[in-house]
Amino acid sequence: MNKLHSWFSWFNRQKITIFIGFIVLVLGVIFPWYRLPPQALETFGTNLFWANLARFTVAFFIIVGCALAIGLNISRAARLSLWTALLTALLFPYFITTWSPTVDFIASSYYKQGQKVSTHVDKNFSEIQSQWKQNISLDAPDTPPSIFEISIQDSLFFQMPSWEKIVLYGLGYKNSFFTFIGKGWSFALIGLIISLFGFYLGERNASLNIFIQDMKLFLPGAVLLLVLILSIIISINIVNSKLDTQFAKGEYFQVANTSKVLTLWYPPLQGDEVFLERLARAEFYADIPDIALINFVKGLEKYRISNFQEAENYFQKSLDIQPHHFLTRGYLVAAILNQGVNYLNKSNTRKPGAAADIFEKAVSIYPSNIEALYDLMLARVVNGEFHKSAEVAKQIINGQQYFQEPRIGLLGQAYLHLAWDEYSNSNVNQTWERYRQSVDTKAWNKSAVEEE
Repeated sequence: MNKLHSWFSWFNRQKITIFIGFIVLVLGVIFPWYRLPPQALETFGTNLFWANLARFTVAFFIIVGCALAIGLNISRAARLSLWTALLTALLFPYFITTWSPTVDFIASSYYKQGQKVSTHVDKNFSEIQSQWKQNISLDAPDTPPSIFEISIQDSLFFQMPSWEKIVLYGLGYKNSFFTFIGKGWSFALIGLIISLFGFYLGERNASLNIFIQDMKLFLPGAVLLLVLILSIIISINIVNSKLDTQFAKGEYFQVANTSKVLTLWYPPLQGDEVFLERLARAEFYADIPDIALINFVKGLEKYRISNFQEAENYFQKSLDIQPHHFLTRGYLVAAILNQGVNYLNKSNTRKPGAAADIFEKAVSIYPSNIEALYDLMLARVVNGEFHKSAEVAKQIINGQQYFQEPRIGLLGQAYLHLAWDEYSNSNVNQTWERYRQSVDTKAWNKSAVEEE
C-alpha cells in the first residue's frame, strides 16, 4: 500500500506537464514539417532539405534537453537546450524562404495560382456550373511571383510600419509559407512550450528567479541572431542599390562579380527578374555573357509585349541550358498558358481542343500547376471530353491534399466534373455521389482515386 501511495505521489503537476509536452514533441518529430507535391519538387530539381534539417536539429536539442533532465533533476543546460530548440523552430520559416529559394518559389507560385483560380470560380460561377461551358472565358495568367520581397527603397523602411515586412518577408511568416506547413512544426512548437512550462513549475518565487536567470543567458544570443539576420538583409539591399549606380557608370565586370556573390549570401535574389536583367546586361557588356540568362531576358522582353510564342522559344532555350532555374520555368509556363487562353477565349474562332493540348504541355513542364490544371479541365469539357476532364479533376483533388486549407470552390468544381463523367457513362448512383461531394465538404475524405 505504501509503495502504491509512493508511486502516485511521484506524479505531480510538473511531471505530468513535462510528460504531456514530451508526447506532443514526439508527434512533432514524427509528422512532416513542410509538404509540397513531390512531382513539382522533382521537376524543379529541389527537395525539402532545409525543412528536414531544421526538423532534425530541433529533434537533436530536444533529445539533449531530455537526456540532461533524466530523473527530473532539471538543470539549466536542459532548459537552455529546449529554448534553443524553440528558437530554431521559430526560425524555420526563415530557413525555408531564404535558403531554399526554389521551394519558396513553388509555394508562392501555388499560393498565387490558388488565389487566381478561386477568384475565377467566384466571378464566373454560373458559367463554370454549366455543363457545356460554351460561353466561358479564362483569365490570362499572372507573372510568376518574385521571392525577393523585402526590397529597401529608402529610409522610410526603418519606420515602425515597415517592421511588419521584416516579419512577413524577412523572417518568412507569410501566407504562402503557411499554406503548406505540416503538422509536425505545429506539434513541435506546442510541445516545446508545454515542456518549458513544465520545467518552470514549482514554487512561484523560485521558478520566477530561475526563469529570469535563464533569460539572461538565452535572450542576448537570440537577439544577437535576429540582429544578424536583419543586418544581412539591410546590407544586401544596400549593396544591391549600389549596383545600379555601378551599372550606370559602366562598371559591368564588377557588377557581374558582386551580383554572383550576393546570390550566395541571399538566395532569394535568384528569383528577382530586375536583379537578373541587370546581371545579364552587365555580363554581356563585360564580354562574359551567360547564354541562359540572356535568353531569359530576351524572353522577358517578348513576354512584356505579349509575343508569347517568341517568349516561349527564348524561355525554353534558357531552360534547356539551366533546367533547374525556377523563375525561367515559371515564365515559360506563363507564356504557354497565355497562348492556350487566347485559343479558348476567341469567341468566333475558339479552338478548345488546341487550347487543351497547350494546357497539357504546360502541366508537363510544371506538374500540379493549379492554374494549368484548372484551365485544362475546363477546356476538355468545352471540347466535349468529359472523361479526360475527369482525369484532370482527379489530379486537382489529389494535389489539394498538400494545402493547409484546400480551395473549396476549386474542389467543388473538380468533383462536379467527375459527376459529369459518371453521368456520361450512365452511372446514376456514382453521379449522385460525385455531385454530393461537389456540394458537401464532409464527403471529401474519400479520395477520387480510391473510388475507381
